[in-house]
This record gives sequence, C-alpha cells and structure tokens, in this order.
Amino acid sequence: MNVLIITTLDDHSPSGVVTYYKRLAEDLRKQDMNVRILDIRSTPSAWRTSMGLLRRIMYPLGTVSRALYEEFASWVGVYLTVRSHRNKGFDLIHAQDARSGAAAFVALNKRVPVVLTCHFNDSPVSELAARFPMNDWFKRRFSGWYAYLFSNLKNYVFVSDYAFEKSKHLLPGDIKKITIRNTVNIDLTVDADKTAPANQLIISNVGYVDARKNQRLLILVGSELRRRGLDNFRIWLIGEGPKRADYEQLVHSLDLTEHVIFYGQQEQPWRLVAQSNLYMHTALNDNCPYSIIEAFAVNTPVLALPVGGIPEMLPDRCGLLSGNSVEAITDQVAMYFDVAHRQQLRQAQADYADQHFNHRKSLIELVSFYHQTQQAA
Repeated sequence: MNVLIITTLDDHSPSGVVTYYKRLAEDLRKQDMNVRILDIRSTPSAWRTSMGLLRRIMYPLGTVSRALYEEFASWVGVYLTVRSHRNKGFDLIHAQDARSGAAAFVALNKRVPVVLTCHFNDSPVSELAARFPMNDWFKRRFSGWYAYLFSNLKNYVFVSDYAFEKSKHLLPGDIKKITIRNTVNIDLTVDADKTAPANQLIISNVGYVDARKNQRLLILVGSELRRRGLDNFRIWLIGEGPKRADYEQLVHSLDLTEHVIFYGQQEQPWRLVAQSNLYMHTALNDNCPYSIIEAFAVNTPVLALPVGGIPEMLPDRCGLLSGNSVEAITDQVAMYFDVAHRQQLRQAQADYADQHFNHRKSLIELVSFYHQTQQAA
C-alpha cells in the first residue's frame, strides 16, 4: 500500500500530532508500506512567498482576518502540494487535520480515500475561535466551512470518545469511525522509587509551556507544599513555550528556584519522566496526550486534571485530581510522598495501560481500517 500522510504542521512543531505521524510512518514502513509525508514545508516556494505577503496584509486587520488567512493559506497550500504529487500512485491518504484531508482529497480528483485522525481537543471550530476570538455570526460561518470539509471525509480515527462527542455536530451522517488511542513503543522501564534520591519526591511535567498547558498550577502546588513544611521535592518542567519566562519569574518570586527546574525542549522527554517518581498533567484541556502515555510506558504513576479525554485514560478515575483550588489539589499530591501510595497507583495504571494502550494491537487495528477503507472506495 502506498500511503500519503498529510498535515498543515511541519515536523518541528512542538505538537503531539507531529509525534503521532512520525511514529506512524516508521510503523507503516516496518509493515512494508510505502509512506510519503507532505507537510506545510512541502508547499511550492512561490506560494509561500505570496502567502507571506498576504499575511502582512491580513494579520493587522484583526482576529477574524487572521482566521480567514490561516484557513485559506493552509487549504490551498495543501491542495497545490498534493496536486504536484498526483502521479505518485497513492492508495490512501492519512490526514492529520480536516483542512489537509479535504484539500488532498480534492487535489487527487476525489479518487483516493482519506482516513482522518481527529487530534482536536474539542472541535476545530471551537479551537479556531479560541485562537482567534470572533462573534457568533463568524463562528456559524466557520462551522459551515468545517461541515463542508468534513463532508469530503468519510473515514475517521478518534483517539478518544470525548473528541467524537464534541465534534459530531459537524460530521456527515454516513461516516465510518474507529477509536484507536495514541500509543508509544518504548522499551525503557525504570522504578524511580529505587533510583531517585531517597526521601525526595520528583514530580515531572511535559508540554508546551503556555496558558493551556497550565504549568503555573504545578508551580503553585510546589509553593503550597513548602508552606506546609513539605520541602523534600523537586519539580521538573520539560518543554518550551511562550510562558516560560513568566513562569521562571513566578518561581523566583515564590523562592522556588531550588525546587523547580526548567529542562526546555527534549528530544526524548520520557527519559526524564522515567527518572521521576510522579508525573502530573496540568493541562486545562487535552484529548489523548502522549505525555501521559509515555509516563505509563516508563512506569511512572500519573496524576491529571479531569479534562477532555483524560478521564478515559485512567482506570476508574484512578489518578484524576479533584477540586478547584491549589489547596485541594495539594492535599492530593501530598499523599504521594508515601511510596506505598505511588506503588498502588502505578500498578493500577500499568494494568489498564497494558489493555488500552497496546502499541502492537493498535497498529493492527489501524492497518485493518486502512484495508477496509481502501476496499470500500
């Protein structure tokens, strides 16, 4: 099978989507499939130049103009890119977003079936409106645009039931869908309770350092732990982003510089997570984050806010944080200074992850869905 993986991102974006399609390409090649990845950097240079000029015009006009620019530039850019590869004999398109999937489908004369993996946390329209604030009239217009994009796509891979529930109002009625959660293939397993410094709790967090990923909460928990006299901990923040400088200043103002370490972007963040006693996911919304799955894979117990698709990832809500205050969340984190509590949480999550995040099983299911999609085309 000759598979085209298409995306509006580029392979340097700090996104779990990039992680997904890079690992997918490796897995498919091991299945003796031909795989080509086309991303935003593959667009014709003349198009990128002209869009750079258009961006200078559109962006100063306001948030709605920026949203219109992003949708137009991405869709047409993917169309032109795929059109220039139309003679490559693709059997199937695996899209990572609705814009690229619909554009590729049209570019190949609607003859090559598309599978779309739905990485969005809520729906593409709500995420667009969050990024580019707009009134209800424009939201309805963009909802119509995305309904058109989805009307070209019939085969869907959801990584959580949550994502389907949040987006189903935009989807056509005759779709074929399957839920295949994100997985990783990591051989490293470490018991940090045996390798980390004795009597010290190391809490790790991985993610783009911004308001949505909400690392600020973990810093405030650290401050509250110190206020309670619990001083034997370290917080490892792994990732880069626009809020890093602000959070570094917050750490300094709270006198936590000895307790909070910023590691920046890491090629293999799970290697640090494996050396921590506890992984804490603070995002305000997430679909099926790789950082949690990687923590499972390296045997590090997980605490997370009950948002988005995350409750589906944890057994019987085991590891979900409750409460809306820093004090309430700190109460729960403090329990895991106890090794026995961490071991109990680790075992429950390991058993669940083995059943629901099995990499080999998920790949088999995806390849089977490919073949079903191709046969039905």
